[in-house]
Amino acid sequence: MEWTDLKRLDSFIQKTEVLGARVEEIGVSGEGRSLYAITVGNKQAARTVVIVAGCHADEIIGPLAAVSILQSLVQKPFSAVKFGIIPVADPDFLHRNANELPTNVTLRDLLNLKHQRDLEGHFTTDTYPECIAIRQWIQQFGQVDAYLSLHSAHLIAPGLFFYVDSVSDPLCVNQVASRITTVVPDYISLLSRDPTGLSQTVLFPGFFELAIPDVKELNQKNPGSSLAFVAHHFQPQFVGASEMPLAVCPTLSNASLSEIDRCNREFKQTGHTNHPLQEISLNTQLSIMQTLIRSVAQCVAAA
Repeated sequence: MEWTDLKRLDSFIQKTEVLGARVEEIGVSGEGRSLYAITVGNKQAARTVVIVAGCHADEIIGPLAAVSILQSLVQKPFSAVKFGIIPVADPDFLHRNANELPTNVTLRDLLNLKHQRDLEGHFTTDTYPECIAIRQWIQQFGQVDAYLSLHSAHLIAPGLFFYVDSVSDPLCVNQVASRITTVVPDYISLLSRDPTGLSQTVLFPGFFELAIPDVKELNQKNPGSSLAFVAHHFQPQFVGASEMPLAVCPTLSNASLSEIDRCNREFKQTGHTNHPLQEISLNTQLSIMQTLIRSVAQCVAAA
C-alpha cells in the first residue's frame, strides 16, 4: 500500500465485498460522499471488535491501516471474532487531503495536510452527521468486546505510544503491550511519558491510561470521544487509540509539548529541523497497526 492509495480507498473497500465482507453505506457526508461500514468475519462469532479510523482527516495512517487490516481479514479471518470497521469517518475532508498529495509523497507533504475537523472530540454530539451515523451503526451490535480509534500522534514525535481507557482489562492490555514490543523496530522508542501531558499514568512502555469521564459529565459543552461512547455503552475488555507518528526524533524525548510543536512547525515550513529524525516507512506503520489490531482480537478471542 502507498500513501497515494488514499485516493482509491472506496475502490479497495468495494473489492473486499467480493471476498465476503459485508459493505454498507450507513450514511452520507455533508457533501454527499458515502460513509461506509464493513463487517467481516464469522457472523456467529462470539466476540466483536470495532475499529473507527479517520476521525481526524489529516491523520491519514488510520484510514490506510483500516483498509489494510480489512484486506488482510477477508483473506485470513478470525474464526472466533467478527470485525466492524469504519475506514473513513470523515470522507469529505479526507478527499480534500488526498487530492493535495503529489505523486511522489514526502514527509513534508504529509505534515502539511491541513483539512481536519474534530469528529473524535465531538463524537457524542450531533455536530457532525457522520458521528450520528457511526454511533447508530455501533449501537446495532449487541456486544462490543474491543474498540480501537486509529490516529496519528504529533507527526514528528519522540516515539510511539497508545492510549488505553481505564475500563480496559489489565491482562488484555499486558498481552497487547507485550506483543507490540516484539514488532517495533529498535529505532522507535516506546515512550515512558505522554508528550501531550494528557495522561499521567504509564501502564507499560508506550501504553498510557486515559480516564473515562462519567456519562453524566458529557454534554454539548463537554462532549465525549468515540472511546467514551463505546465504553459507556458496552463496557468492553479493551478500549484504545493508536497514536502513530510519521517520524521519530529521540532528542525530543524530554522536550515540552511546545518544543515538539516547534519542531513540527519548522519542518512543515522549511523541510528542515535542527533535531535529527528518522522517518517511519508506511509499511512499518501498517505492520505495527496490524499487530495492534490482531493482538487485541487474539486477546478478546481467548477470554
